[in-house]
Formats: sequence, structure tokens, C-alpha cells
Amino acid sequence: MRFTLPIITLPILALLAAAALSRPASAETIFQGRFGCHTQEVTDRLFKLVMAGDESGFGQLLRSTLASGECRSWKPGEEVRLENRTMSYGCLAPAAGEERCYWTPLSAIEKAN
Repeated sequence: MRFTLPIITLPILALLAAAALSRPASAETIFQGRFGCHTQEVTDRLFKLVMAGDESGFGQLLRSTLASGECRSWKPGEEVRLENRTMSYGCLAPAAGEERCYWTPLSAIEKAN
């Protein structure tokens, strides 16, 4: 016996699958002060400079991106929305307002054990 779905059911199943994959932004609190940038590439570049021990390069890039608005600093206690995430970064936006999100290490919103 072969099971078939009516043709009208397939678009409905596709919509349900898409809805299940897209989650609404979740409310979070900053626990550790961090910076975040609108593009994940800039955030990665800053962390690579830190890992390489290039304090001067890190400081210069961070100052210029903070001044341009590409990046911002988060302070402990700030309320944010987690709009998207990868394994190590979350795209955070201030809880109030419609501001674009900033890619920030998830350690900013995760409590240390």
C-alpha cells in the first residue's frame, strides 16, 4: 500500500516546516561586557587580532568601528533580543527599539557555570 498526500497538503507542510525553523527573537540579558558588530566578519577579525596578541591592531580596529557605529559595546545588565545565532555568536539587538543586531560572542549572554 502506498501513502500519498493530497497536492494541497504539500504547500501547507512546507509553510509549517518554515515556521518551525524560524523562531521569534528571544529576550536575554547581558552578563559579561562584550562588543558586537553588525557584520560577523568584523567581529571575527577583532577576535582574531586578540588571539594573535595584536593589541595595537585590535585597539585601532575597535576604536574605528565603535566610532563609525559598525560595532558597539554591551554592558552587563542590558536587556537585548537574540535575533539569530551560530555555534559561537549571537546577533543581539537592544530589547527596546528596532535597531539592527550586532554579532556578539554568546558568552555575553550565557551565565558561567
